[in-house]
Formats: sequence, C-alpha cells, structure tokens
Amino acid sequence: MKKHSIFKALLIILGLLVIISFFVPGRQNTVSYLGIGSVLLNSVQVFYYFFDTAVFLFVVGGFYGVLNKSDSYKKLLDVIVAKIKDNKKKFVFILTCIFAIVSSLTGFTMSLFVFVPFAISIVLLLGYDKLVAMSSTIGAIIVGYIGGIFFTLRDPSAYSTAFITFEEFVGADKFVNVFPKLILLILGVVLLIYFINKHISDVETKKVKYDLAEDNDLKISEVKGNYKNIKLWPIITLLSCIFILLVLGYMPLNSLFGLSIFSDFHTWLTSLKIGDFEVFNSIITSISYAFGDWGQLGSYMILSVMLLISALIVKFVSKMKFDDMIDAFINGMKKMLPVAVLTTFALTILVCAYNNGFIETLITNANSAMGNLNILMASVFNILGSLLYPDMYYTAYGVYTPLLSVITDESLYQVLALNFQTLNGLVMLVGPTSLILIVGLTYLDIPYTTWLKYIWRFILMLFILIFAVLMIVSLL
Repeated sequence: MKKHSIFKALLIILGLLVIISFFVPGRQNTVSYLGIGSVLLNSVQVFYYFFDTAVFLFVVGGFYGVLNKSDSYKKLLDVIVAKIKDNKKKFVFILTCIFAIVSSLTGFTMSLFVFVPFAISIVLLLGYDKLVAMSSTIGAIIVGYIGGIFFTLRDPSAYSTAFITFEEFVGADKFVNVFPKLILLILGVVLLIYFINKHISDVETKKVKYDLAEDNDLKISEVKGNYKNIKLWPIITLLSCIFILLVLGYMPLNSLFGLSIFSDFHTWLTSLKIGDFEVFNSIITSISYAFGDWGQLGSYMILSVMLLISALIVKFVSKMKFDDMIDAFINGMKKMLPVAVLTTFALTILVCAYNNGFIETLITNANSAMGNLNILMASVFNILGSLLYPDMYYTAYGVYTPLLSVITDESLYQVLALNFQTLNGLVMLVGPTSLILIVGLTYLDIPYTTWLKYIWRFILMLFILIFAVLMIVSLL
C-alpha cells in the first residue's frame, strides 16, 4: 500500500502553485510571489477562516468514539446487519440513493459526513470492502451534489448572508436548470449503482485485487451479554432526530420557495423576553440560525454543539461512566487527526491561490487573446479553480466573478451555471484537494492512488453524461 499519497499529491500542487506565482502575475496583474513565509502565513489564515471545519471533524470523531463504546449502538448495528444480510446488495444500492438524494435536496456535502461512519460500519460488517463503503457514501454524496436540485450558496457578489442559486448569481432564473439537474441526479445514481455492482461482482470472481488491509476500528464488535436488557429505541430516536435536524437545517426552503415559517419562528424565539431579559439568547446562545439557513458562516459549529449534546445523551442512555465517555471521545478525536491535518493542508492551498489571484489574471489574458471566452475555456478555468479552491464559495467568487465580467452573452448564463455545479462536483470526486474526498479516503485509510485506479472508469462515464447534458442545454 502506498502511504501518504494524498499528502504527496497536495505537496506537489502546492509546489506547482509556488512556481506559477513566479511566472504569472497575481490579482489585477500585480506580482505576488508565494515564498515560504507567505505559505506559512496563509496556513495561519486557514485556522482563522476554517477553524470550525477542523472542530467539526474532531467532534464527529469523538461522537462516534462514544457511540462505538455503547452496547446499544453495537446491538443496533448487529440487528440491522442480521435483518439485511440476505439482501445486502440491495441495501448498498438503497444507501447510495439515500445519500445522493439528501445531498441533492440540501446542497451540502461535508455536513452529511455525520452519518457516513454509521453507514460505513454497516457496509463493512456486511462483508463488502472499503471501496464499496466509500462509493456508496462519499461517492453518492458527490453525485447528489452534481445533480443538486436545491443547490444554493452564500451570495458571492457581496459579503452577505443571503443564499442564492448559482443560476441567480450568473443572472438566470433560479429554477431554469431543475430538469437537467434531475436528469443528472437520476442517471448519475444509476451509473454509480452499476459501477458499484460491477466492482462487487469483480471482487467475488477475483477479477480485481486491491491491497486494502482490514481496519478493525471501523468494524464494531458484537455485543456480549444479554441482548434483551439492551434497549434500541433511545439510540434510534437520537440518530433519527439528528438526521431530521440536519435535513431541515440545510434544505433552503426560505431562499428557494419563500417559506418563512422557520425563519419567523427563529425571529420570535430569539426575541422572546421576560422584561428586558432575552430568554433564548441569554440561556442558550445568541448565535443561532433558523432551519434552512445552516449554511451560514460558522454552521459547522451548530452541528458540533448538536453532536456534543448527543454524545452526552448516549452516555446517559448507555449508562456509561463519565471517564469512559471522555476516554472514548478523545480516542475518536485521535482517529480524525490525520483527516483534520490533510483538510487543513488542502485549505492552505485554497488560501494561497485565492490570495494570489493568478486565475483572475489568466482569465483576463485569455479573454484578451481570444476576443471572447467560450464555454470550453470557462470549463477549463472552472476545473482549475475547483482544484485550487476546494470550497464552492471561493470557486464561485474567485473564478466565476471574473468570468462573468468578460462573458457578456446572456444566452450562455444557463449553461454556465450548470457548468459550474457539474464540473465542480466532478473535481470533488477525483481531485486530491477535495475536502469530502480527503475525509472519506483518510477515514477509511484508502490510498489516493488506489482510489484513482478504482474510480477512473466511473469518472469517464460521468464526464460523458455531464458533457451530453451540457451540450443539450446549450442547444436549447
């Protein structure tokens, strides 16, 4: 097994970025070299801008560290596996559909990692390998993002808290691409299921062999003792509540459909007073967001607090000693340390590239040389930007803001919006800077090179599908 392949890939990208900064002028055509000191300073900025991402990953690890010590959770996994073992392949396909659909409805990817370790444990306990577990969870989330029907992002045109679709950002109607996205979602999921099924068949017939060592930490041991004394309903209720809150929190009902019921309730709740005493703001928190607005800055902190409270609930439900809970939480956090380090490295590349701004210069120069940029060149810059800016907001602001300043043909706006979402998602599936990909591969201990050998055929199929849909949309 080739170790540290993601780290090596990230190091190569950072090295190339430093070299490029000495030959290509930065933002507004000014020279901005990326020296060693600049890289270090930019890495410090990562902790300022993306501190909540690292905290979220550590808390997810700690939460599952506590869950893994709970006999109720172990029994739940055993019961699920026992009930579906005769239809385990169907379960993997249904699991793939669920992750893809939820991702499509909420428009967010990393937040859904909350349930990935749970699903991975079931898939591995069913006897499938890590690549099946990765594809049916992380892969499905990204495919759902590519066909994200309700995909919104914080308005890149200004530092605001408003959420808009990318269609609105480029100047098109916000629902103009719903049907093409639905086609991409359905066909993308079908292709992914076909690909997973083929891999399962190939493994069973020993046509493929990947050197993926078993990781006992990901498999939860069977419960010892009397099952009758272990109640499942509290842990099922807890996980169900987390899932419901996650979907409601991220589904942009207000910004897309104008359903203000949650925002109105949030306003009422946060303004509730007894005399001059603000009840919710003073007792709970003064920093909170309504359902549908959890994509705001600092939203990962909301999830982190929710998981911390959930860990305490697991402790009491499982009658776990407080010291045992703390030890389990710390052990779970330790497992996420490599994940947090590599995501921080990828975000350092983002800050370096964004602060330098050489992509904006490349777009301006390319437009001057060609006269007018076409969709093909926009796609090239989108792929480059998605690789260097592993955050959709910065890809939108750092790539498409300068693109829209030089592409004035309004007939291209619809396909430009679809181009952004689909190719950005495609890079997320294969790019070493992709945060959700880094999290999945590192958590499962899958070398990046092994993932490339496994996934390239699906990437090719998905690219052909995306290209066909983009061509049809551009001709309409």
